[in-house]
Amino acid sequence: MELPPEGPDGKVYVTTATAAKLLRVAPCTISTWRSKGYMEPMAGSPPRRPVYAWADVLEAEFRARQNAIRTSGTDAQVRRDREVPDDE
Repeated sequence: MELPPEGPDGKVYVTTATAAKLLRVAPCTISTWRSKGYMEPMAGSPPRRPVYAWADVLEAEFRARQNAIRTSGTDAQVRRDREVPDDE
């Protein structure tokens, strides 16, 4: 799956489902990051279909990973293979 095209302001915006597919996580993970305050939906996005700036999603993933490393005490428990198979 590829990133959606840039918006008129030069930023890429994604929905919860798109962000989850791109990061290979469950949609509830994206919602959890939002509820923990790691990111906020864009102003004016519908409540039931929030839209996020892609840069904010990546920052939220980084913050969640750093928190997992800090609380688990090791990076080995939170590593994940980020390579995407060719057929996707």
